[in-house]
Amino acid sequence: MAEQKILMVNMRRGIEKVPPYKRAAAAAKYLRAFIKRHMKADDVKINQDVNNEIFSRGMKDPRTKIRVICSKDDKKIVTVNLVKQGQ
Repeated sequence: MAEQKILMVNMRRGIEKVPPYKRAAAAAKYLRAFIKRHMKADDVKINQDVNNEIFSRGMKDPRTKIRVICSKDDKKIVTVNLVKQGQ
């Protein structure tokens, strides 16, 4: 049985003290840590669409908030997908 949650992640906390050229990578790392903490997961798989959304404005100016759907399977592996506008 898979557990699902829709989360709004504010990544500003993870990028505010990082040099500008590392901000998008730091945002992705913060997203992974946030999901791991809130879903009590062993492993987190981030979908390519989520990664593209973070990097959509370049490395120096990443998105600070993102809305994602997290699905955890029986092996405690979480898959992170982007929420579409209609959902």
